[in-house]
Amino acid sequence: MTSEPTDGATRDEQSNDGHSEEASSRRRDRRVASLGGLAAAVVSFGGLASVGTASSVEARRLLDSVLPTVRFAASAYVAGGASILALMLTLITFSISHDQEFRSTHYRRIRDVAVLTTASIVGSVLLLIFLSFPIDQADVQRAWYLPVYYAVLLGAAVTGGAFISVVLMLYYAVVGMIGLAEDGSSSDLIISEDG
Repeated sequence: MTSEPTDGATRDEQSNDGHSEEASSRRRDRRVASLGGLAAAVVSFGGLASVGTASSVEARRLLDSVLPTVRFAASAYVAGGASILALMLTLITFSISHDQEFRSTHYRRIRDVAVLTTASIVGSVLLLIFLSFPIDQADVQRAWYLPVYYAVLLGAAVTGGAFISVVLMLYYAVVGMIGLAEDGSSSDLIISEDG
């Protein structure tokens, strides 16, 4: 009779260890995705800014050349993000209709991807709205073009970095689902019957 509480305690400890391992795995995935996105943003901003500007006249010229590319990239982020959100809905439907029960970490990972994708879409749409202003036709002082040029570069770098983070987080979600397809009994996503 004294062994039952010990077995129950052991099961609880194993369950807590499993939850802490899941949480640390999810934190690691988010950290890698965040660092990847940050690195992409820094590299892209650095690469674009390395062209440099010496005067406001050059900033205007560089702004004219970079606007079409940034518009295209922001539109691609919006379209890609919408596709990812649709795929997340499909993954949720699959998870709910699956025979086995998924751990809460699986659903949290899907939520994290959806939140970051939504933020990426919103940022890209705001960037597109900003770029829809007739900047090249504005009748302003030449000094105004320099901060606008760097603001456009920063917006492009941040939205690009956010989208890279989305892709990395999506990669970890896909790897988990592939592990489930390969061997569902040993997958970390499934709640096993013994604990």
